Amino acid sequence: MTISLHWFRRDLRLHDNSALAAAVSSSATTYTIFCASDLLALNTRQQSFAAAALRQLSAALGKVDASLSVLEGDPVAAVATATKRLGATKVFCARAFDRREREIERRVSTSLQLAGVELRLIGGPVVHEPEVVAEQKQSPKEGYRVFPPFYDAWKTLAVDRPLDAAAPNGRDAVIGAIPEIVAPAGPQPKESTALDSLTRFVTARAGDYGVNAEYPGRSGTSSLAAYLRFGILSPRTVCYAVKEKMARSWTLAQERLSMEAYLRRLALRDFYIHLAYYEPRVFDEPLQEKMRGFPWSENEELAAIWRAGKTGYPLVDAAMRQLNTEGHVHQRGAVVAASFCTADLGLDWRIGRDTWMQELVAADEALCVGNWQRIAGIGSDQAAYPRIYNPVRQAQLFDSQATYIRRYCKELAKLPTRAALAPWEIGKQQQIELGFYTPQQYPAPVVDHDVAARAFLAQYQNFRNRAS
Repeated sequence: MTISLHWFRRDLRLHDNSALAAAVSSSATTYTIFCASDLLALNTRQQSFAAAALRQLSAALGKVDASLSVLEGDPVAAVATATKRLGATKVFCARAFDRREREIERRVSTSLQLAGVELRLIGGPVVHEPEVVAEQKQSPKEGYRVFPPFYDAWKTLAVDRPLDAAAPNGRDAVIGAIPEIVAPAGPQPKESTALDSLTRFVTARAGDYGVNAEYPGRSGTSSLAAYLRFGILSPRTVCYAVKEKMARSWTLAQERLSMEAYLRRLALRDFYIHLAYYEPRVFDEPLQEKMRGFPWSENEELAAIWRAGKTGYPLVDAAMRQLNTEGHVHQRGAVVAASFCTADLGLDWRIGRDTWMQELVAADEALCVGNWQRIAGIGSDQAAYPRIYNPVRQAQLFDSQATYIRRYCKELAKLPTRAALAPWEIGKQQQIELGFYTPQQYPAPVVDHDVAARAFLAQYQNFRNRAS
């Protein structure tokens, strides 16, 4: 009788799980395992989310008469011990693209080989794996460094129909314990909930995504990021569902354009994972060689003001306060807050990356690195200058009624819209009457945006051109 193990990693689901399906189809008995050490690499919010997801997954496995074994200790020894104890001859798992997880994968594979057991890597947390997209180039071993040609190649590739739920059948007598961590607030990290969320998005909001997604006061985004990060939903399932809706004859042209905008963002997620896979140095240094060594500031006082959402710029502060209280931040708010961090305050992009990694439920190192390097003007974006976002103008464009700002900056909640968008622009007497700039009220701007942005741009330009 053949016995296999499926090692759950970033694929905490039964539907469209290629590695799990391969394990089930190749063996008479399939057990499932999870290494508890993977939780230690997560931030506090992620640990809560992942532990809840594991409890839900364990319950789902129980319904098909299977079990989830949680392994303690170093994953190399833990997986080898479980393999021997359960009599497995093959171990299946989804391949990793994260540098830490790839190293664990390599060490586990080496250990299993010594015992005559094969580690089979199948699929990964992307729509199209890096090599598949890179094959569209004449030099596929190098991968893409710029998004537009990557996207042109990515969207030509077919998306296969997602797989049905796989049903392992191994019940382990020694299953271990899922850590007792308080479950997160809000929708639970459950596979059925994630699938329902996807259905609601495709049915209701995807058709307006191109119009509403950039406005933080509206409910226009997919809200699927955390599900994708932990593999409760597969990227292929999401992509296929959107494409299927686009292909329907009654879908309007404008709706298709909106869905195309969403697919572009899904492709950007693949791109940053692709980029980090082919260019692992981006985790520690700029992708652009000419920007290595740029003198970023590490001013901890300014960094603390920015992290706390007390910069005096309402849209920036609303974004940071949403991040601090909820563990996620609207995409438009995130861009503006990141630009303010690097351009207005001149802070090291790694300070922002680390803040995102410490606070986001959906934190993923490749995505954080890719996004922060792009905003800082040192990454895959090949523009001559970094995109510097004016926080006041951005608020006027994307939160014109201060809906988002009032939601998270409580000091501004009852103010007239103009005052909420730019408090310093109202008259001195009004400022006094409203109690501005007191310890209990909203802070004064920490810098003058126009002055700070010009100074940063000049510094950036001089550094970039020094070797030209």
